Amino acid sequence: MKTLLLVASLAFGAVAVAGGVQSYLRSDAANAQVSFHADGTRRNSTEYIDGQKHGLSEQWHRDGKLEWQGHFAQGLRTGEWRFWNEAGELDSERSGTYAEGRRIAPLAQ
Repeated sequence: MKTLLLVASLAFGAVAVAGGVQSYLRSDAANAQVSFHADGTRRNSTEYIDGQKHGLSEQWHRDGKLEWQGHFAQGLRTGEWRFWNEAGELDSERSGTYAEGRRIAPLAQ
């Protein structure tokens, strides 16, 4: 039993160092996937329904600042999306209103 725990711990540590750890939060109809940077800081949180991105999605830079925030509908970006660069400045070329995965308008000022 101790050997099994040691092997599981080493495997978990290797995954954490190799590129982040993921966990899944589930309910009857929906679930969320949360991933972390190798240093343990949160990297991404995305909601899913029936295996497709559907709902809020957020991603953070390594320093903890938001990289993007928006919603998916059946796997495609929809509604208002905001993107930030590593300095924390809004990326106006990528941010805007999305429909069926495509940017259709800039952010309203």
